[in-house]
Amino acid sequence: MPLIQVDERQRTRKAPQHAGEAPAASRRRGGSLFREVVEHLRQHRTRLRIEWAQRIIEARLLTAMNRKEVAAEVASIYDNYVEALETGTFEALQAYARDLSERIIPRGVQTHEVVGIVLLLRDVLARSLFAKYQADQARLTRVLNAYEPAANRIATTVAVSFVEERERIIRQQRETEEVLRRINDALEEEAKRIALALHDEAGQLLAAVHLAVAEAAHDLPAPAGVYLDKVQHLLKEVEAQLRRLSHELRPPMLDTHGLMQALEFLAEGVHQRTGLRVKVGGSTGGLLLPVEAAIYRCVQEALSNVTRHAKASKVKVDVRRGARTIRTMVTDDGVGFNLKTVTGRNGRRGLGLLGIRERVEILGGQIRILSSPGRGTKLTMALPVGI
Repeated sequence: MPLIQVDERQRTRKAPQHAGEAPAASRRRGGSLFREVVEHLRQHRTRLRIEWAQRIIEARLLTAMNRKEVAAEVASIYDNYVEALETGTFEALQAYARDLSERIIPRGVQTHEVVGIVLLLRDVLARSLFAKYQADQARLTRVLNAYEPAANRIATTVAVSFVEERERIIRQQRETEEVLRRINDALEEEAKRIALALHDEAGQLLAAVHLAVAEAAHDLPAPAGVYLDKVQHLLKEVEAQLRRLSHELRPPMLDTHGLMQALEFLAEGVHQRTGLRVKVGGSTGGLLLPVEAAIYRCVQEALSNVTRHAKASKVKVDVRRGARTIRTMVTDDGVGFNLKTVTGRNGRRGLGLLGIRERVEILGGQIRILSSPGRGTKLTMALPVGI
């Protein structure tokens, strides 16, 4: 898919007459010579694109992309570069640069790499023109005088537009992250409120029911008293489950005793409910509460995924703190799954993984999932220690 689309009206439209239009000015001055240059670059595009791609790889540019991706981008960028040379309009150059930026910024490509690949292309094309016209020095001079201002203008425009687009995307990402962070904070507060309601309000109601049942058992005949004793036993079970649920929803020990004890409590609760053996290990040192809360929620969701889908017998949760990051690994011995088929649209597991990914990325972290059918799953989350 080309980076810009130029219709016939753009091809025939007269370029604006201001000084910034160096490509258009060169095209007008060069006339048929400039068209000859463009035609040469088109005729030899296969060879020149291969040479350019090789130069990019040798210069270690676009390292965030593999060779196949580099080749695909080279093919598209080259054709549109020549298109921009031919049209020479400032608008076409800006569109070219914006579309280029939208393609490669999400892949982690940096500004210096973009400037580097454009300058490399300028060099590759200039060498090709030199080889074609070197026997006629006068004509070579005219060709380069027509080509170089246009090429320099493209390089400058691409660099400036890329920086502007990158700043816009970064700004947009920060705004989105801030909104999501506020939403997460609000959800944490809501979880705390619900946990307190379950623990305090529901607990008080259950205590009142206990007293009422005890009084009724005292006044009723023995057979009814035995039945009410069973009711009391069930009420105690309900009370224990509510207490455990409220603590897992927002564990007080996360605030008072830290992340590791909260994870151990979570693991014990999962084991009691499901029989799944969960081993927690590692250490954290002092962490900011948002980081601890994020790790706890991610592990909680990961364990929920394991109990629902993995058919595992054991899980290991390992937390390791480094100088700048803290890594959390959740490894199970379950049935595993095909990563390519699990997305947010394909069921609960996909939604759970999506939630974990969003929570980690909001705090500037990274997530990695290794799994395949029959070989279990390993989820690794890396979060910055300070946010």
